Amino acid sequence: MMNPPVMSRKEPWLAVVLSTIFPGIGQLYAGKTGRGILFLGIAIALIIGGGWSLLRPTGSVQFAIQFALGFFLFSLFNLFDAHRCARKGNDSDFEQQRKSNKDPWLAVFLSNMIPGLGHAYQGAWLTALLFFIGLVITGSLAEAVPILGVLAIGLSIFCCYHVYQTSPAEREKSQKLIIRICCVLLAANLLSVLFSLATRSLVAEARYIPSEAMKPTLQVNDRLIVEKISYRFNAPQRGDVAIFWAPPKALEAVGSTTKDVYIKRIIGLPGETVEVKEGKVFINGETLEEDYIQGSPEYLFGPETIPANAYFVLGDNRNSSADSHIWGYLPSENIIGKANKIFWPPARQGVIK
Repeated sequence: MMNPPVMSRKEPWLAVVLSTIFPGIGQLYAGKTGRGILFLGIAIALIIGGGWSLLRPTGSVQFAIQFALGFFLFSLFNLFDAHRCARKGNDSDFEQQRKSNKDPWLAVFLSNMIPGLGHAYQGAWLTALLFFIGLVITGSLAEAVPILGVLAIGLSIFCCYHVYQTSPAEREKSQKLIIRICCVLLAANLLSVLFSLATRSLVAEARYIPSEAMKPTLQVNDRLIVEKISYRFNAPQRGDVAIFWAPPKALEAVGSTTKDVYIKRIIGLPGETVEVKEGKVFINGETLEEDYIQGSPEYLFGPETIPANAYFVLGDNRNSSADSHIWGYLPSENIIGKANKIFWPPARQGVIK
């Protein structure tokens, strides 16, 4: 049997590096087109399934977690499979040559995971330490100085380039190839950051509960999914648990000067008349039935008409909540989104009602 032609030789660890960008790309590089497309499709399906389960009003948090776990395990399997697909087509001479020294693409893969790890693999411990310290410093300061986040990504990619260029491997190395790979890694990292920021800004974000103002519906340290899409197309509804930027009067009421995020239930809508008396809430003179409160309110409010583009919001723990009965109405522009699910702790996972 004849050995495969030299041009069919593929770098297994390069296939792995490409598959870290997205499942299936390494298989495509290895020449397994059908398999690569299949892996791409499965990964996309898992992402869509998890996102749909998490954001759909009646979707299951458990299913979303299972999809996320499935994506993680599939991505891990994808790395091993990409390595196998690339290695399988190589001739024995190339494989022997590849294994005879430190593999530069393995060093790139390690550096892509943790900057400096690839240099440590090659025995360049001082360089490894310098890259790692640089990443820690820029990464830890990125929240305070956002531009350092971009610098941290650039440092990570340069680390991949440097470890390839300084590799002691004897087989021919291509500067153009490593530059292209680094550009792809840089683009993938930046797109990942932009996608994360866009998702947090436009689609959904995670929040936690720091106080008892929403008991019994929400407990201290509950982790929530705040969905933002629905309020871009529909006005908030009575009963929604809304996340919002606290108005100035709300901050004054608690003696705070720091911009903060509150969570309350929407009780009164624009133009409605609201009144609190006899331990009940009245909307336009009609009693509001509430089975979610901690206890009946022990205060009086109104009657008052809610202004246009504003809402009357109360905490479910009525007598331990700094809300509209203290600081007034919530402007609609302050609303961030709707808390629709608890995702942590596991025992409390589910839809918020």
